Amino acid sequence: MEHVLTVTETKIKDNHLLLLPIEEWPEKEWNTLKDGMRMLADSDALTFVYVLDSEEAFVQLRLPKQIWPELKKAYEKGWDVSADGPSLIKLEQFHSEMEYLLDNIPGNGNYGSAMVEAVEEAFEVKA
Repeated sequence: MEHVLTVTETKIKDNHLLLLPIEEWPEKEWNTLKDGMRMLADSDALTFVYVLDSEEAFVQLRLPKQIWPELKKAYEKGWDVSADGPSLIKLEQFHSEMEYLLDNIPGNGNYGSAMVEAVEEAFEVKA
């Protein structure tokens, strides 16, 4: 089963970027989620998708273009990044996954021109 959490707001606390999903999850279910340790790109929606896992579900933590300036700042400054809900879920692979995407998306037509342009502009990277 697949679920979606969409982040439209962030908060910075002590050099730690907190991602605030708009959906509310019951604490019991939230506490079963763990870092899926991978991030994907949804080119059609201009969104990065960080994967969270539980025993029963694959959860998409969707990181749309509107929060990319905050992601860029956290990436460049080496800040921890966590999903914020009833408890924090630290995204342990955020930096390595972001580095991989930023190395692969610029100039790569496989992601579609809109995604390539959006990433190049938001993260100030070129192929």
